[in-house]
Amino acid sequence: MSEASVGRARGGARVAEAAPPDDAPVSPFLTEPPGELTERLAALGTARHYARGEFVYRQGETSTRFHLVRTGRVRIYLHRPDGSERALAYAEPGATLGEAACVDGRPRHLASVVTQPSEIVAVTRDALLDAARDAPELLLELTRRIAYKQRVMQLHVLIEGLPARERVVLLLGHLVEAYGEVALDTTTRLSIRPAVDELGLLVGLTRVTMSRELSRLVAEGLVGKDGRTIVVRDVPDLRRRVHAVLA
Repeated sequence: MSEASVGRARGGARVAEAAPPDDAPVSPFLTEPPGELTERLAALGTARHYARGEFVYRQGETSTRFHLVRTGRVRIYLHRPDGSERALAYAEPGATLGEAACVDGRPRHLASVVTQPSEIVAVTRDALLDAARDAPELLLELTRRIAYKQRVMQLHVLIEGLPARERVVLLLGHLVEAYGEVALDTTTRLSIRPAVDELGLLVGLTRVTMSRELSRLVAEGLVGKDGRTIVVRDVPDLRRRVHAVLA
């Protein structure tokens, strides 16, 4: 979900932002590199600090605000009628959340909770609309982000129909794209250390099943563990496996 950076031509003329490539991977790890549109959206609102475990918003609430993450990480999840939860995405710096409810005024169908101390900007619908009168590209950018979330939902629908092994392979592919630190030997170490149960929630698996599938991938030599850190030992092989799942 990368936002292209804004360049400047000689003489100070602004170069239009490029659209994300058509083949950019759809991932539930939502992040936006620093860019002009992200900064302009953030400038419309008010920032506050959240402690770990604090809700940004709850499922069922109505609001005329959306939020932009400046620092930290936010888990976006669905609370099911049977009391269980399904994690759908993680919002990191530059990402926005709660856009749809801000626009249509309907109750939020998801909840969001901070998983590490975070600074988050709240932007009201009125502030967005006022700014968009002179800068319609802000509305287009928010629409792009909402459309991307729809693709993430489609990803979850796809995952629901897959065996556990293929779910884990897809998840590892997304983790590498979002957090991989690729070395020259094509081995990558993830820059985050997610808990096994947290990973399981993201693809609809129990902790036991997720742990079992990771252990099998370790035995196959695709994945290694360094404490709680996940190391993918053969990135090209992982990408081949991801392609086979999606083919």
